[in-house]
This record gives sequence, structure tokens and C-alpha cells, in this order.
Amino acid sequence: MLKEHPEEFGPRVGIREYSFLDNPSLPKQVKESWLDVHLCQGGSDGCRASNDTSPLGVLKFPKHSNQETFETIFSSFKDFKVIQFSSMQDAFLGFTDKTREEKFRKRVKRYVGIWCCVENHTPGHIYYDMYWDEKPGWKPVPPQTAADDHPHW
Repeated sequence: MLKEHPEEFGPRVGIREYSFLDNPSLPKQVKESWLDVHLCQGGSDGCRASNDTSPLGVLKFPKHSNQETFETIFSSFKDFKVIQFSSMQDAFLGFTDKTREEKFRKRVKRYVGIWCCVENHTPGHIYYDMYWDEKPGWKPVPPQTAADDHPHW
């Protein structure tokens, strides 16, 4: 995840430890620059793609939004240090720029590790396929030989 990748993998994705925002050393300007985003059902009361926040600084943002909607709305909030979503489930419908999507998918596919463990089998693990849910009928199958015991890249 921290390794530098060539341009074909898209822009670098910054990674921080999970507790970064709870760290007492977090600068005050970060703590005070926070946008809460609550996902809502598009078309419901007060839920529309807009850069209007509530008086409490909460942005209602429609589920199933695409790349273009994200870029349009969140460009207004580029100066915020933290954008916190109530959930990411069903937040992102997909990329509109297919080249960017391909680069992102290449990068993310290399982030996954070994799904461990398979009993009574050598090698004793399965490499996790990040996009398994897009492949009807896919089943986790352990490597059958030592030569298969690594991702193809």
C-alpha cells in the first residue's frame, strides 16, 4: 500500500493509521476543519446533490452518486481537512472516467493480501480477489501448485 507505483496505477493514495483522527497530537486546524456527510436516499426530503450544509455543518448527500457528482459537490469543500461520511455503503455508484477507473482498480487490486487459511491443503491459503462480487459463480479456490501460490502480477 505504501509502495510507489507507476502512472498506470493512478495517483498515490495516502494511508494513515486507523486512530489518526483520535490522536491527541492532531493539529487544532484539522480538528476544526471537519465536514460531516450523511448519506440519504435521493429524492427524499432535503436530499439532493447540493453543496448546502445544515446549520450544524452536515451535508446530506445522495446515495448511489457517480464520480461527476462527487467531484462537483465536493470541489466546494476542498479546503476542509476532514470529510467524514456516516457510511460508505452505497455511496459511490461508479466512475464516469473509464481510464481513471481502470487505474484505480489496478491499484486497489494490489492492496489485498492473503485470505488465510485452508486446512489440509498445501499451500494453505487463498489469495483474495478484490472484485470477486463482480464475477457470477466465483468461488475461492486455493492455489493448486506452488507456481500458483502468488498473484499473477
